[in-house]
Amino acid sequence: MSNSVIITQTTKKNLKGSTFICGLPGVGLVGNIAANFLINNLKLEQIGIIDGDNFPSISVVKDGIPNHPMRLYAGEQVCNNGKCNQLVICVSDFVPPTSITKDLVKCIFDWAKDNGCISFITGEGFSTASSDGEKDSIVYGITSTEASKDWIGDAEVTPFEFGTIGGFTGVMLNEGRLRSINVLGLLAEVEEDIPDAKAASKVIEAIDKLLLEIDLDPKPLLEEAALLEKELQKVTKEVPTDNSNSIPRYIG
Repeated sequence: MSNSVIITQTTKKNLKGSTFICGLPGVGLVGNIAANFLINNLKLEQIGIIDGDNFPSISVVKDGIPNHPMRLYAGEQVCNNGKCNQLVICVSDFVPPTSITKDLVKCIFDWAKDNGCISFITGEGFSTASSDGEKDSIVYGITSTEASKDWIGDAEVTPFEFGTIGGFTGVMLNEGRLRSINVLGLLAEVEEDIPDAKAASKVIEAIDKLLLEIDLDPKPLLEEAALLEKELQKVTKEVPTDNSNSIPRYIG
């Protein structure tokens, strides 16, 4: 593991063969909203935290309980029609500084390998030109390996064919390709940089189609959208930001 980023596992759980999903805040808080929905909807258990010297010195208090700003959750194995899967979720309440993004990704991959996680999914939003507000968000997909390219069709998302992907998802894809690890990056259109639960629900729909063993219904997310968006917007406003993250993240 990287020396600048450390994962502390607080609860032991057999994660062999699991799918690791990353939900970090970004444009529209899409990844963060989707990850929190999965944690709450599937009643996942916190199993650890991720910390580092350059992480913000804050505690995120929820229901009177202090929490590290970057946490790991996991559920039990779920089987359906003879196939089984299990989820591990990494959720963060801050955008990692660009100076530690590579170390963070390497740390996650090293820990995941030691614990038997075999595939990865990241979800983020990216800004698009405004429309009349009635157009559904398009979700684009890109994978790190040839072996995982079929995931784009299975998830019924649009292939991301040309452009630049920055930040955490870009590093996950690069490191996954280098290590021959299957990573799927899901990028949902967001018209404005405000919390967008509708775009997050499209990411959930794509994950649901990909992970047939686990039943994910995005309808509750849409019903809870207003409350969730308001809560996450408040948390992210209170967390210090790294100005170096203002570089263009998606060009295509």
